[in-house]
Amino acid sequence: MSLKLYLVTCDLTAEGDYASLRSRMRTLEAQPVLANQWALHSTYTALQLKDILKQFLHEGDRIVVTEVGAERASRRALSNLAEL
Repeated sequence: MSLKLYLVTCDLTAEGDYASLRSRMRTLEAQPVLANQWALHSTYTALQLKDILKQFLHEGDRIVVTEVGAERASRRALSNLAEL
């Protein structure tokens, strides 16, 4: 199974600590792209990643996991998507 590139975007609506989410993203070797967006390579599907990460979210939070195609670009992102 090959690695796919995913973007994980979260709308973190609750006041509080998201250290466990950020820690889990580090274990997945995710790179920050924007404040609450990460890019990562994984053999998991988008659905599997969503199910893994939702455990670290509060009830009102939102999450979107999207597979990234070959063409990508960014401006002033925390990590350059073209290099991932």
